[in-house]
Amino acid sequence: MTLVLMEVLNEYGAVRYFGVTTFTTGIFRAWFSLGDPPAAIRLSGLLLLFVFLLILLERAQRGRARFDTGTSRYRPVVRFQLEGWRSWAAFAVCAVPVLFGFLLPFAQLAAWGVQVAPEAIDPRFVTLTLNSFGLGLAAAIVTVVTGLLIVYSVRLSPTRGLKLAARASSLGYSIPGAVIAVGILIPFIWVDLRLSALFRETGASVGLILTGTVAALLFAYVVRFLAVSLNPVDSGFERTCGNLDETSRSLGVPPLRTLLRVDLPLLRGTLLSAGLLVFVDVLKELPLTLILRPFDFDTLATRAFQLAMDEQVARSALPALLIILTGLIPVILLSRLIGEHPEYGADAPPAQLAGPHSATTEPV
Repeated sequence: MTLVLMEVLNEYGAVRYFGVTTFTTGIFRAWFSLGDPPAAIRLSGLLLLFVFLLILLERAQRGRARFDTGTSRYRPVVRFQLEGWRSWAAFAVCAVPVLFGFLLPFAQLAAWGVQVAPEAIDPRFVTLTLNSFGLGLAAAIVTVVTGLLIVYSVRLSPTRGLKLAARASSLGYSIPGAVIAVGILIPFIWVDLRLSALFRETGASVGLILTGTVAALLFAYVVRFLAVSLNPVDSGFERTCGNLDETSRSLGVPPLRTLLRVDLPLLRGTLLSAGLLVFVDVLKELPLTLILRPFDFDTLATRAFQLAMDEQVARSALPALLIILTGLIPVILLSRLIGEHPEYGADAPPAQLAGPHSATTEPV
């Protein structure tokens, strides 16, 4: 329930399209329509406080409960065959979310996409795709490298301060994107204005270095999705590397060389899966991109939203379909991974599933 509530609090596109007033739509309205940044900041603060209360409530009700991986891992799973109406009932229950949550919407989008493809696939659509995939790739690389350095730093020096800092750095996934965008935009604008004034004194004009480019957007993506890379990398170190890096350092190999020569080859699959998860999350992120994108810079997500708001729902099908098809890749890969390696399944701790949601409540 906590995860669902956090996702709903972060949602902007659907609630905006259906005219539902939420904190997120209020932040956008105060910032863009009313030109009232202080009101947007106050709404962001209230929403952030509500998220923290949700996390604290979840931790309080959990208490000291933890996953028991020692006794359940070797417990045999007893299977039995459902027959008659019970088998049909089980099939119907499992088919409902797939049918109404994916198959029917996807079929409608595909029909619209075929209808509008001849006129919708143009140089602008190619530019949208390149913008989206370029941003996703850059954010995935930066986020995974940042997560790798954080996890390795904690392994080198597992002090209480570093552990708390690592947990705090993954808190961004719990915070709505609009709140992160407002929190980043205010100091970045201040820095841009100071840099612009500094360069003007030398007779140069540089414009807005941070907020006028994708720099602020990439920084926001790292803050938002760092937990998506931290969890897989951390579990990958524990599962794959073990004490190999400590053994390497005990033989006189420096930490950086140990990371490059020993750990990275073993973590290659983990890093790729973490990067893929970040890539897909960036591809479909809407609130952050709408607020922090440079002028006249669109992505597949923002274009699909704009077309839907202009009641050109059929034309929004192509960018939406591309996002959906790309998002299916990590689902298929992780499903195959769980099928081939049962230790990634129900008997494994949640962090080993390489998913972002296991970290949502972890920082607090």
